[in-house]
Amino acid sequence: MLAGRLAMRAYICLLAIAGLLIPCAAEAQPRRIVSLDYCADQYVLGLADRSQIAALSPDAEADFSSLADEAAGLAQVRPQAGEVLGARPDLVVRSWGGDPRALALFERLGIEVHQIGFVADFDDVRRETRSAAAALGREVEGEVLLARMDAVLARVQPVRTASALYVTPGGVTAGQGTFIHALLTASGVRNAASGQTGWASLPLEDIATQTPGIFVTGFANSATDRVDRWSASRHPVMRRALGARPSFALDTGVIACTTWLAGDEAVRLHDFAQTNIPASPAGEQP
Repeated sequence: MLAGRLAMRAYICLLAIAGLLIPCAAEAQPRRIVSLDYCADQYVLGLADRSQIAALSPDAEADFSSLADEAAGLAQVRPQAGEVLGARPDLVVRSWGGDPRALALFERLGIEVHQIGFVADFDDVRRETRSAAAALGREVEGEVLLARMDAVLARVQPVRTASALYVTPGGVTAGQGTFIHALLTASGVRNAASGQTGWASLPLEDIATQTPGIFVTGFANSATDRVDRWSASRHPVMRRALGARPSFALDTGVIACTTWLAGDEAVRLHDFAQTNIPASPAGEQP
């Protein structure tokens, strides 16, 4: 077993000498990072030094990328083994991008693969930020970003007793166990769908009689969004409800991939709610 590992290491070093991979000497920080999807892009762009980034995903500059401006001028590769290896990475970062066979190949070649985990609340943001920062050799930068996030969240105070209901163009809302629920809670407003768990279709019958204090919309401005004709968001009941209450549009990039930037979004929602949310009778729910 040991002989096999040594042989593999020697093989990788030969590839490095041939210019196919980076030099094999161990270093504290990866020198050539490749990210395989737009969520991985956010962590790499936010944490890594620009000189460390060998390539990003093809969606790095899409409208649902929070750090699209920072991606300008950087190389992009599709999450395919040949293209990724052509960028000569020593670290591959991914959330969902990349074929499992390609990921296994990278690891066989000695290329570390860092997995961004699922984020359902701000504790998960802290965990994933620290994990990614450690993989990138940028622990200090990670702590700086989290300290700023925690500082802005500490400014938030509960906004009276009114409720907020999350709405997507596809007619879906978010209950407990979703990051949307965590974001609404962190912003100081009550999630009107907190009696549900996970993602659920909007209850039009209830909305017709009981409207929440404000609506919070997601993906409303994304050029890539496609709304089905049967969507609940197109229903006259929903349109009247949306027109009857203030509506806050969440930043598409922040909810498409949750990072430390969600702290600023919680504060932005909090400030909107303080200004726009009407006083509501206790217990009002959609």
